[in-house]
Amino acid sequence: HLEEHRAKKEEIYHTYERAFADLPVRMNPYLPDSRPNFWLSCLTIDPGCAVTPEQLRLALQAENIEARPIWKPMHLQPVFQGRAFLTAAEKPVGEDIFARGLCLPSDVKNTPADMERVIETVKRVFA
Repeated sequence: HLEEHRAKKEEIYHTYERAFADLPVRMNPYLPDSRPNFWLSCLTIDPGCAVTPEQLRLALQAENIEARPIWKPMHLQPVFQGRAFLTAAEKPVGEDIFARGLCLPSDVKNTPADMERVIETVKRVFA
């Protein structure tokens, strides 16, 4: 079922991408010459937007839809706070993605109705 699941995950990703094209968000990027597995569909909110990932998460939660923050970078985890880490960026990319990102429901069992509920809830937050 591997290829079948990968194709379904890709369909989920592109469904979100099309639905959110007019919103100040971007789906997790990939290089045009790559073939991602689309394991997880995440969005990042454009810098300067008043909507936060937590507002989106809570709106989805109110509809009994699970969404999760993007993983917190290791150097921000309590066990590693205050420890040295290397970065080539003035603001580490992981921190930026964590601050602006949200993991959306991406299960292969999502139905078209499930997807529509997620999409409509996200759009409502930006309205």
